[in-house]
Amino acid sequence: MSLAWPWFALALVLPLLVRSLPPLRRHRLHHDGFPLLGPQGGLPLWYGILLWCTLILALCRPQLVGEPITQYQGSRDLLLAVDLSDSMRTPDMFDGSQQQDRLTAVRQQVKALILARRGDRIGLIVFADHAYLLAPLSEETQALLTLADELDFDLVGRTTALGEAIALARRHRDPDRETALLLITDGRNTAGSADPLTQARAARAEGITLFTLGVGADPGSQVLTPARPDPSAELDEPLLTQLAAIGQGRYFRARTQRDLVAMNRALDTLAPGARPLHSYRPVTELYPWPLALSLLLLLLPGLMAAASPWRRP
Repeated sequence: MSLAWPWFALALVLPLLVRSLPPLRRHRLHHDGFPLLGPQGGLPLWYGILLWCTLILALCRPQLVGEPITQYQGSRDLLLAVDLSDSMRTPDMFDGSQQQDRLTAVRQQVKALILARRGDRIGLIVFADHAYLLAPLSEETQALLTLADELDFDLVGRTTALGEAIALARRHRDPDRETALLLITDGRNTAGSADPLTQARAARAEGITLFTLGVGADPGSQVLTPARPDPSAELDEPLLTQLAAIGQGRYFRARTQRDLVAMNRALDTLAPGARPLHSYRPVTELYPWPLALSLLLLLLPGLMAAASPWRRP
């Protein structure tokens, strides 16, 4: 809560200033209503102080200021389909001194993408043996971040149903808005009854722009062991490239955390998010309440005096 005109609070000391004037000057400031505010007017001193304070508070215009609301221009829908198969456990996402498993690195970039696209509606799809809708299209950033933190291994199985993920995105898109789908995986289509290429063609016919992201380190990476010389052997890059071409999007390759950050930036260029138009805080005026109280306090003595002749002895 704030005061729009706080300088009116200086008037609180006005009665004290008038009282401190010499009697002659005080007489020149005489008003018929002044005696009502003093004990000699039949009202207690506290009553006059309360009346004066409520009047000054109303003049200060108290306001209830809400949280900032930003209006955006060019809002669109973005569906994020994340692979939660068993291979996402591979700890080959390396950037400087930090080494993480694939899902942890992807989870961080999904959250960064959500934060960077305020004003857009974002939905979350997870897939492994089958595809499931984790969060429908929404602008609730905090709820989406909470759900992104809950992405975990074996949540929906161990295999990879790429086609079902695209089919699920088709069912949950809004036909009246621009929609982009980012398909994140580290493998190939090994489950589900939906063919990825057929679903990609149908998605593009419905206006969905399809982007694909292949996750996994290169052979001979410094974080790998001789037992696994090529952790990305299961990654079907030709299929992901073909899906992106059909969907008129782009295929991204993420070998390190740095590649994931670069993908976020490139995606914002290829499928721009909403841009803030202007921001404002909703304001609720509260001055009618102290003003009404001051008027009630001012009228109450007169009403009580008018009602006194009707009282029974």
